[in-house]
Amino acid sequence: MKKSTIAAAAALGTAAVAAASVPYFYKQSTELTASHYVFRSPKVKGALEGFRITQISDLHNKEFGKDSCRLLALTEAQMPDLIVLTGDLTDSYHPDLNKALDTAGRLTKLAPCYYVTGNHEHRMSREKQERFFRGLEERGVTLLRNEAVTLGVGKDFRLLGLDCNLGKMDLLYALMADRPAEELNILLAHKPNYAKEYEKSGVDLVLTGHAHGGQWRLPAVGGLYAPGQGLFPKYTAGMYRLGKTVLCVSRGLGNSSFPLRIENKPEIVTVILRGAAE
Repeated sequence: MKKSTIAAAAALGTAAVAAASVPYFYKQSTELTASHYVFRSPKVKGALEGFRITQISDLHNKEFGKDSCRLLALTEAQMPDLIVLTGDLTDSYHPDLNKALDTAGRLTKLAPCYYVTGNHEHRMSREKQERFFRGLEERGVTLLRNEAVTLGVGKDFRLLGLDCNLGKMDLLYALMADRPAEELNILLAHKPNYAKEYEKSGVDLVLTGHAHGGQWRLPAVGGLYAPGQGLFPKYTAGMYRLGKTVLCVSRGLGNSSFPLRIENKPEIVTVILRGAAE
């Protein structure tokens, strides 16, 4: 067989494999999934029993259906008591603020929404940041920027939020200083990289994103790469017990500079609070 014939056959075969792979890769980036976790603590009492927190992370301006109708429908199906947006709602490389703002506004119709910044929001110009934050507030989203709020649910339930560009955790430690032992504290933070600091602070539950599930996930290996953690990152998806602190990491919804996911479909996370002995 002539070399030219072999080369043509190889090229044809490569093209066929590539064409057959397109539906798989499309599905990996567009098929929404919902993950459910139970957080147990003796601090969960009364009205907090069964409280449902749905987490939206790393949307990166992505839309799921017209006006994100599929994302909204899946979120509504979670029956959330609270929706938390843990950063990178928009994208610094393609900062279409209106897309992200419109999605956030629609989410507020389903449940109260609280937001913390991601690294992509901090990469935007000061003018765009201010416009984006103002737009979120106008649509009914509550911004938590290195602060804590007490929610009127159950007894002693605080929601804390950290700015993504905080760096040192002194502000978190200050927010947690001299807190009552029986108080439930849930932290919203974009990056899971600071797991040791979260544990040291004494918060009960931390909801994060940023790792994009490790981008490519392999059986028995998990994610292959995450920003800030490098190759074979430790915290990419699911729940991790860190002493008395539980870290929850969402695989997120969108992509940014690296557009390809493998065995890592977009997800929203719902955490259900339950009372139990530690």
